[in-house]
Amino acid sequence: MKLFTFLVVIIFLFAGCQSVKTNNNAPSYPWEEHGKLNAQVGSRIIQHDDGTPFLWLGCTAWGMTEWLSREEVDLYLDDRKSKGMNVVQLCFFWGKRVDNPTKFTANAPNFYGFKPLAENNGFPDAKQSAVAEGGSPENPNDYWDHVDYCLKTIKERGMYAAVLPFWGRRYVNATHDGQSQHVFTMENIFEYGQFLGKRYGNEPHIIWVSGGDVRADHRGDYLPQYRLLAEGLLEGATGEKLKWDQPGEAWDKLFMTYHPDGSPMNNSSLWFHNDPWLDFNMIETYIHRDSIVKAVQQDLQLKNPKPTVLGEPHYEGITNNYLAEAINIRRQAYQSFFAGAAGFTYGGGFDKDGNGPLFSPANNWKPLLNMEGAGQLVHLKKFLEDHEWWNWELTDDLIVNGKGHGELEKLAVTSGEKVLVYCTDNSKFTLKQEHVEKMSWFNTKTGKSIPFAGEFQNEISPPDGWEDAVLILELKTI
Repeated sequence: MKLFTFLVVIIFLFAGCQSVKTNNNAPSYPWEEHGKLNAQVGSRIIQHDDGTPFLWLGCTAWGMTEWLSREEVDLYLDDRKSKGMNVVQLCFFWGKRVDNPTKFTANAPNFYGFKPLAENNGFPDAKQSAVAEGGSPENPNDYWDHVDYCLKTIKERGMYAAVLPFWGRRYVNATHDGQSQHVFTMENIFEYGQFLGKRYGNEPHIIWVSGGDVRADHRGDYLPQYRLLAEGLLEGATGEKLKWDQPGEAWDKLFMTYHPDGSPMNNSSLWFHNDPWLDFNMIETYIHRDSIVKAVQQDLQLKNPKPTVLGEPHYEGITNNYLAEAINIRRQAYQSFFAGAAGFTYGGGFDKDGNGPLFSPANNWKPLLNMEGAGQLVHLKKFLEDHEWWNWELTDDLIVNGKGHGELEKLAVTSGEKVLVYCTDNSKFTLKQEHVEKMSWFNTKTGKSIPFAGEFQNEISPPDGWEDAVLILELKTI
């Protein structure tokens, strides 16, 4: 009996040691290691509570909770993470595309056949989320069980979920004639926010994104609805009752912004910049690739500026008959950060055969994961981290000739004893800079660096055959 007891104790202690070892090897998540995200007024970067800069490199999967199975969610997330992306932008009430890329259905069933809202006489009721007892993320018996799975798997990969509660263009402002409905109104939007806040408000990896591809004043004044949503999210998550214009520490418990439409100069800052609930601004430039630099700088030149993120640029591939190739993706991404943005979001559209769009994702979307521009973002991420992008200062006057404009505008920043120049093409430019000790070129396409050939001269162009590049100048200490 004593021998048996001794063996049981030994086995128990061994199991305990193994358990401790396993826990020590558990992955470390950024919100655990550095604290929650915050954005200080007057700063252009998003950071963690301990001051660690947060590099937003996002991807759009707006229709993830409607279109994808659990296995497809895993596939999508693993691929995006492998390419350096760390924020997934998704929409809980997106509007599934049924027959063609522009036809939407409100309250669409997800992959498993479940709808997000109950219906009264066939119309979605935003006060009644369709929740059934007994399900789980791995064995769903309602729509929200599958949402739980999507958020859980994003979290397990150390990624953030930038969540749109609904697509405002279609279901608040209702601007798609023949396809839009006023599902979320002043009578129910607060309760919907409460529901989401109670269910997900304590998740450390969720970023709340109001709006949904829409100007808040499009076809009427809808600012009160979006502000009421913020109040509902807050009360649901914290129990605190604050009005949208009341400052208070409770707002710090949620991290929020607003997603505008593709009118480049009409961004979240136009309507909500001074609202206490809005932590940072978001820009959508869509197909307007010439507007990225001025849109970012417009936000940062505001009184009491907040960080700004390019949340939806031109998608790689084809959207609305406009083509964006890998070079266009790189230009948008590098221009964003060189202009002072806190983050950039990648998206994929259709391929030439009509597969996609990847941003849903739908319709034979998996091959589109391998589009060239997406694969090159990992080089961007490493470059930004290696060169401490959070310390950059835009230095416009360094480029004195050949600066270009729009999508081809070259940008220069200083970082300590370095000058970095993003060259959007292979054209010559004149740089005002002396006392150069060391020079090199960074190839944005391959992620490789090569030494600068020859002596430094003020008139410069990237190496032959390169579509774009970053010039790195290390200065002499005088």
